[in-house]
Amino acid sequence: MKIAFSPNSALGQLLLLRSVAIAIQIVMLAIAAVVFGKQFDFVSVVAVVAAESVFQLLSIYAYRNTKEAAPIGMTMQLLADILFLTILLDLTGGATNAFVSLLVLPTVIAAVTIPTINMLMVSAGAIGAYLYLYIKMSHEHVHHMDMSTHLLGMLVNFTFTIIVVVTVVSILVKQNRKKERAIAMLREQQLQQEQLIALGSAAAQATHQLATPIAHLALLHEELEESYPKEACVQEMSEPLGKCKEQLNVFREFTDYLKSASKQMITVERLAEQLKELTNLQFPQQHFRFDITNVQGALCDDPMLMPSILNLISNGVRANEQAKQTDIDVTFTSESTEHVITILDRGEGIAEERLAQLGHNVVNSESGLGMAVLLSHATIERLGGHLLIESDLTYGTKCTVKLPKVSDEVTAC
Repeated sequence: MKIAFSPNSALGQLLLLRSVAIAIQIVMLAIAAVVFGKQFDFVSVVAVVAAESVFQLLSIYAYRNTKEAAPIGMTMQLLADILFLTILLDLTGGATNAFVSLLVLPTVIAAVTIPTINMLMVSAGAIGAYLYLYIKMSHEHVHHMDMSTHLLGMLVNFTFTIIVVVTVVSILVKQNRKKERAIAMLREQQLQQEQLIALGSAAAQATHQLATPIAHLALLHEELEESYPKEACVQEMSEPLGKCKEQLNVFREFTDYLKSASKQMITVERLAEQLKELTNLQFPQQHFRFDITNVQGALCDDPMLMPSILNLISNGVRANEQAKQTDIDVTFTSESTEHVITILDRGEGIAEERLAQLGHNVVNSESGLGMAVLLSHATIERLGGHLLIESDLTYGTKCTVKLPKVSDEVTAC
């Protein structure tokens, strides 16, 4: 029989621990039969251990195709352990049994493996089991042994132990899980940064390799202009070559910016005006509606900030073209601690399964790999901001860029 769950999983460890416990119980029964003779109901105890063994086999069979049990499944398994242990204790001395403290073990396992509500159920089951054993004790027997105060103290001590153990273990588990999430997040950020560094290195290499051919083309173009000044095709070459030179200059400026590590500011009004000019120039077929009436203050400037916002707008333009729409709303607002830029297109929106990955990972789609959004997200986060992409119920895709608000050069960046 092939078993899906791993011995390292919570379910696997619980079933392994129960198998060991059953083996120990069988050995102890054999020893007790020889040493203690007829001091307890040997047949009933054997029947309980046999029933526990059958339950263990049924549990392994039931979970053979499951990698991990659900919280309710783990809860029922732990409550079953408490039930079997309670019956065994009841048959072998009740609350006076030296092994009654084993009822704490299922609560500790519950505190580590299942949610708080389920853990409280298991803890209540353990306390209820001990309370049952305490009440079940014969009053005559307790009075004869003069142990009423001692057994009551054991009940109080057991309850206090359960509360302390469960509380401490739960806190430690939560702290450990919180650290694991933080480590996983840092690892994810590190992998993303490594991916961006690799992409940046490839872009730098490509730019370096293209610089010389573009310079040669520019020289050839100048010679063609001198030889054929009236040729239309020669004149048309001026604009694309100019754009190539401009992009190379932008890359050089960005490289110098990274080397100098200098920080600059730009007012929101100036950023909005520059963005308005660039969008009208690059996308003349689209109708942009800018709202910059409620803005004030400044933010950190960066050579990649404007291209990052333009990337988001370019995606909106592409979505509009696919939906045969032309309206894009760009809204600037200033809040107490941040500036908010909202870009809303009239496209068909983005599927929910892609929204969670867009901007964080490379996403395969018909329109590309989502690299532009990934780079925009990295630039905005590097400036201390956040990027939120969501599908608007009425229109298309809504991109919200939040950037920290600064007031002077000292607190700027």
